Amino acid sequence: MLRSCDLASLPHDLRRHLLLGFTGRPHLHASAGVALRHSHRPGDDASVMAADMLLAAWGENPFDGYCVSALAGSAEKLPPSPAELLPVMRAVLLHWRPEITPEARTAMGGAPEEQLAFLRKRLAETPDSLFWWHHLYEFSRITGDWGVLASALTRSAPPDELVPLFVYARANALLASGDAVAAAAMYIQCLDVLPLPVIEERLASAWFRSGSEDRARALLAKCAADRPWNVSLRLRLRDLKLGGPSRTTMPEGRIMVLAYSWNKADDLAATLDSLYESDLGESVAVRVLDNGSTDHTPEVLARFADRFGRERVETIVLPVNAGAPAARNWLMNLPEVCEAEYAAYIDDDIFLPRDWLGRLGEAAKRYPDAVVWGCKVVDHSGPARVQCGEHNLTPDAEERKETLMSTLMLQDGDFGQADYIRPCASVTGCVHLFRAERLLAGGGFDLRFSPTQYDDLERDLRMVLGGGYAVYTGHLAIPHKRRSGGMSEAGRPESANASANLYKLMAKYSPAEFEAMAAHMDRVLFEDLEPGKAAE
Repeated sequence: MLRSCDLASLPHDLRRHLLLGFTGRPHLHASAGVALRHSHRPGDDASVMAADMLLAAWGENPFDGYCVSALAGSAEKLPPSPAELLPVMRAVLLHWRPEITPEARTAMGGAPEEQLAFLRKRLAETPDSLFWWHHLYEFSRITGDWGVLASALTRSAPPDELVPLFVYARANALLASGDAVAAAAMYIQCLDVLPLPVIEERLASAWFRSGSEDRARALLAKCAADRPWNVSLRLRLRDLKLGGPSRTTMPEGRIMVLAYSWNKADDLAATLDSLYESDLGESVAVRVLDNGSTDHTPEVLARFADRFGRERVETIVLPVNAGAPAARNWLMNLPEVCEAEYAAYIDDDIFLPRDWLGRLGEAAKRYPDAVVWGCKVVDHSGPARVQCGEHNLTPDAEERKETLMSTLMLQDGDFGQADYIRPCASVTGCVHLFRAERLLAGGGFDLRFSPTQYDDLERDLRMVLGGGYAVYTGHLAIPHKRRSGGMSEAGRPESANASANLYKLMAKYSPAEFEAMAAHMDRVLFEDLEPGKAAE
């Protein structure tokens, strides 16, 4: 096993993949393919990395026969897998029986409750089929309802060779559901009989979440030493040395909190309640733009102003809905915003943790030259499901034509793998903090992306093309009521609008400009991880 990894000396395409992070089956499989293209024999550095990537992909998708097939299919190019894994791999392939039938397609394309009913039916009829266990695992990951999986696994009776895999999957479900103590005990059971490297990572996360910080730090340090090419582990370990999740710093100077809303009075009321309860200090003022609402939004805003203080709250009322970009632009050009030190945009359907501003302030303190600071956004009803986080461009230029931004953080549940602070190309506009002067200097949000979707991403990419960068903190998770990604409601008007706006974004910049953005972020991410070094 390699005990060091000089990122600077790696081939450019492999380094680019590694710098983005070490999670998500599609990303890990693509990264393994790149590594194997640079491998000359089993056991060389590139093949060792590729083997670890394929094992990590399986570890994140324990019942996925395609992951095991990818590992087995590359066996001649890789160093030998641990002997303890071989009977498990054989059992997975034996019990992987895909059923891609019209009935299955129809059921799995339906509403979540229809999907779950169909999965339960198939598992009752074929309890040893890992194909359906994988789909139930995916259902829990995508919906954020890990209790469904934990309950089913408790009642399962798998073949002996698969017992460790089922124990491990249940540990994941428990950790995602908040029972870190029980999850840790199950991970420990798996260490010797199922030596997937990701299990030690998950055990470290379980110990962190259950208060066993010393053990967690030591194990995470071991993981990072054993797998030095794993950038995510290096970032987590570095962040712990710098204070980790315990550090908060309030931004200095006048801070304007900016929000806009249209006909979401009840959601807005809950959001403003959480804003009122958070740690803000006396230097924070609030501006809310009522974007032509016809519900009881005015009453909600009046109550909030009475509670927060009318000298610190003002409302702008538009007669019609001008759309998100126009609302953002209106707010950023208010005289009091132009004179402030910071401006923070917040959505109208979120819950703000008490220390939200201090956590963004800590990111700003750590990276004062960034243009914008953002966070992790999770499902309100299932916080182990990440909606948004750090966003970088898809590494391969051809793949970028289909998927512009990498989706690493959406490819697995939140098991702590991105609990760090570092630069990125874009952060979500759900909650993000700007230095007011940099916000104004960067220009407004593009009105072509009305009524909403991708106006914040376009502005961030414009910033990257100009030589700037964003910063993400994984120590702030914002519950968000509106679902996005895999559980957004395709076919609704807002989904069609999002697709149209993505088309506009892809047409606004040339492939050469997108590659220039990616190359700039290569340098930013590398210099952040290896300060003072130059990549070859």
